[in-house]
Amino acid sequence: MRVKATREGLLGQKTASGFVIDPFVPFVALPSWRALQRFVRVTNPANGLSELAVVLDVGPWNTADVDYVFGGQRPQAESGIDTRGRPTNGAGIDLGERVWHLLKMTDNGDVDWTFVDGAGVST
Repeated sequence: MRVKATREGLLGQKTASGFVIDPFVPFVALPSWRALQRFVRVTNPANGLSELAVVLDVGPWNTADVDYVFGGQRPQAESGIDTRGRPTNGAGIDLGERVWHLLKMTDNGDVDWTFVDGAGVST
């Protein structure tokens, strides 16, 4: 699914899974607790670069957007307001530092993402 991606940042902070954010581990955040510890392939459509990452955080903006993460719907955050009434930037995925740099992202922008199984096959 193609969605807007933002940079997680927050080096040294803990994610929802308890991981302390560093610049080395390729991880992402998706807005569902059920996605934690699953693997995704993230692709930058602007340059075709693609990376595997593990979901180690819940977000951006929402924590229970199951219809988006597992049901193929658009991210609720694209509405401009999250489920708690805060304005959003429309992002459907946060990228950790390693993924951000490997995809050569220079600003918030579109990425494609999909779950993969243990063998790296898209599901």
